[in-house]
Amino acid sequence: MSIRATLHPFLNDGAEVQMDVDGKTVGDCIKAVVGQYPHMEKKLFDKNGKLKGFVVILVNGKDAAPNELAYPVNDGDALSVLIMLSGG
Repeated sequence: MSIRATLHPFLNDGAEVQMDVDGKTVGDCIKAVVGQYPHMEKKLFDKNGKLKGFVVILVNGKDAAPNELAYPVNDGDALSVLIMLSGG
């Protein structure tokens, strides 16, 4: 199974990174990505292994919340990992 993962600006000096990963769920795919980019784990997950509140996962442009890591994926799906910005 091949899922296209798009990792937005928190990698490679803000450049978009795309890679093919294997998995049956979003969690499987994220685990594969973290295996290649271990520093991402602290950016994506809290100390309890939950996605941080500002991380948004899209599958084929659709928000995978509220159970992002268990969200099923299929061969050819597009997975986007976004970091929401805030401020004031």
